[in-house]
Amino acid sequence: MPTVDEINTWIQANILDSQVWDKSEKKEVAIVQAERNLKRWFPEVELTTEIISYQVVWELQGLDPAVKYQKQGVKMLEDGGERIDYGDRTRDVVSPEVREILGTPLFEQEETVILEGGMLL
Repeated sequence: MPTVDEINTWIQANILDSQVWDKSEKKEVAIVQAERNLKRWFPEVELTTEIISYQVVWELQGLDPAVKYQKQGVKMLEDGGERIDYGDRTRDVVSPEVREILGTPLFEQEETVILEGGMLL
């Protein structure tokens, strides 16, 4: 597992919008959570600092209250005349950059069954 310093160095050098990382007080937990999820979704892949960093930032951005409402299926919020519509699209759990680098995660892949010989009844 990469250290907080390694992840921080990579993020500062490569991600323009690093505000959620910079402000986070739970960087270690974010790294552990991102790595745990990535291992579950991409079990055959060796995880690099780059891949983990992208997922860490993505998961920290997901802590935004508006994103939490969207994950829970809330379609619209109204407060004092101001309205937020979320639409039908939910936020992906996998970072777009990770998806671009590694492809489709395991939980989205179809299971292929190969039948050899015999007959289907």
